[in-house]
Amino acid sequence: MSTKKKNIGRKPMRRCVCCEAEKPKSDMTRIVVSGRNTEIDSVVKDDSGKQHGRGAYICKNEICIEKAYQDGLIDDEVRALCLEEAEKYKLSLLPIAMKAGAIAAGEYQCEEAIKTGEAVFVIISQDASDNTRKKFTDKCTYYHIPYVIYGRKTELGQLIGKAERSVIAVKNQDFGTQFSIRFGGNE
Repeated sequence: MSTKKKNIGRKPMRRCVCCEAEKPKSDMTRIVVSGRNTEIDSVVKDDSGKQHGRGAYICKNEICIEKAYQDGLIDDEVRALCLEEAEKYKLSLLPIAMKAGAIAAGEYQCEEAIKTGEAVFVIISQDASDNTRKKFTDKCTYYHIPYVIYGRKTELGQLIGKAERSVIAVKNQDFGTQFSIRFGGNE
């Protein structure tokens, strides 16, 4: 059997230089150290995956990006680019969670999900009313559910294919873990 046939459907795996977790290549950000034309090595974010130089991979989450920055692996510019990419990546998970039925959207559904223990992570919009924001931060704190205040109502609604939503609750543990890692929720 040829190698090509054997590898059909397999995802290339890469190891993060910060947390040493092995993940699919698509879940990682590639950085390249290249010092061929200059005396000082330069570190750049490689979007194409084909730039010349010594490549390394970092998870698409704020924890690993900050660790890479603190360890001196990346500079301010690369850090900003990596954080922007991580932001886009975590937002791409919301429509998937919605299609999987793992989202409660709107105040009433979210309140029920929190009370019944279904909610594992809550996103509250920045432009929600003060009463709504206080109500859900208090509920999340009381029930020990991580939450984050993020985005605008229209943006949250668009991400899940609905009208404006001031609160979204993630009901699936696997998705909830992804969001709390990527958003860095409070508790």
